[in-house]
Formats: sequence, structure tokens, C-alpha cells
Amino acid sequence: MNKAIIASLAAALCGCAVNPPPPKPLPKGPAQYVPEGEVINGRASEMTMYDLETATQDLLAKMRKSNLFTQNYTTVKTAKGALPVIVVGNIENRTSDRIQGRLDTVREIINTSLFEMDLFEVKDDTAASQIAARMLQSQTSGLENGSLVSSIGTHDSPDFMLIGDLSAFKDFGGYHTYKLHLAIHNLKTGKVVWQGIQTKIKL
Repeated sequence: MNKAIIASLAAALCGCAVNPPPPKPLPKGPAQYVPEGEVINGRASEMTMYDLETATQDLLAKMRKSNLFTQNYTTVKTAKGALPVIVVGNIENRTSDRIQGRLDTVREIINTSLFEMDLFEVKDDTAASQIAARMLQSQTSGLENGSLVSSIGTHDSPDFMLIGDLSAFKDFGGYHTYKLHLAIHNLKTGKVVWQGIQTKIKL
């Protein structure tokens, strides 16, 4: 009996004395940059910035190759005698994910890409309102020429507006389908002059 009690106490003491080793800290080092053009998969249940940017650039490439867009664009440019003015509207989030910040970045990517194409005069409504506010504030403080303020509102009205939306669907088998839709509207006629959809399917 005493031997059994002693053995039990020894086992208990041994059990208390044995502690799991602490987890090893993760190695710390400098951040690594991803090579340009490398595919970044992320999770299937979300769109990464890589997904959004490549889908956007693919759509803009399709736009430039579209005969229908070229015809509509040429008609406006010829009638105006100058580069048409385009404004990029919001990219609507039609998913349940909170990614409006990423879609706002897509809007900036589109703005920059259209500017570099040299097909349009790109008008940024957000920047225009900030410029106008700057001019008005400076005039009241006597820091700027009043002729600048008088020019506000005399710029060309946009000929086209680009808007878009992102939709997401969870399909059978664990597939996630994302569709980025972009469309260019003629603001004089209200007609769609070009539209396209780029699909990404992730598993």
C-alpha cells in the first residue's frame, strides 16, 4: 500500500515538474518585396489587390481593342476637335466584403491608366473640388490672383463617364467567382459606348 502511494506521489510530482517548452519566437528579418508581375493568390474568399489590378488592366486593354468603342470615341473627338474629357466615377461594391478602400484604389488605377493612354483629358472631380476650395481660400486671404478664381467652372464639361461595379458569388465545390464590370457612358446622349466584364474564379 505504502509503495503504491509513494509511486502515485512520485508520478504526480514528475507530472507537475514537466512543463512544455516555450514556443520559439518567429525569426525577425527585413521585409521581402514581391517581384513585379508575380501572382498573389490570397484566399479564395477574397479579392486581392493583384486580382483587382490585373482585372482592371485586362478590361482597359479590351476597351482599346473594341471597334465599337473606337467608332464612338472617334465621333466625339472629331465633333469636338480635341481630346474628349472623361471622368471616372465610383466602383460600386456589390459584394458582402468590406473592400471599398480597394475599389477606390481601382478607381485611381483607372484614372492613371486613362491619363497615360493619351486618349482623353482626364478630369478628377475630387481634385477639382479641392483645387476650387484652395483658390477660394487663397483669394479671401489675398494670396492669389482673382483671375484664377474667375476661371473656376469654365473648364470643359466631361464627354464621357466611366463607372463600374464588383460582384462576387460562391459556387458549388468551393469556387468563388468575381466579376468586375466597367462601362463608359456618353454624357451628351446617355448611351453606353463601351462596357466589359472580367471574371476571376478562385478555389
